[in-house]
Amino acid sequence: MRKYMSVMGLILLSTSSFANEHQLMDKKQCTEMKEGISYFLGVADYLFKEVKKLEGMSDSEKEKQGTKKELWEGALAMSQLSANYSTVYEVWCKSDD
Repeated sequence: MRKYMSVMGLILLSTSSFANEHQLMDKKQCTEMKEGISYFLGVADYLFKEVKKLEGMSDSEKEKQGTKKELWEGALAMSQLSANYSTVYEVWCKSDD
């Protein structure tokens, strides 16, 4: 068990030391990523606005709730994607700005 833990420790330490050798993304990749983040945020904003519009409409309550739930899920998914890509952008592209 002790050998196993030692080997795992060495693997973890070596993995983190090799992580510093990654190249930053080039300008084109960073620009594309920034555009993707903007797109995801735009879609999320649109879906949130659609949820608000739905609240003012008078459809059957069951149908309205199903659509509202789908819109919320989509908006949250797009928000999460933009947050994830923003983290990647910050790590790999922040010195390219």
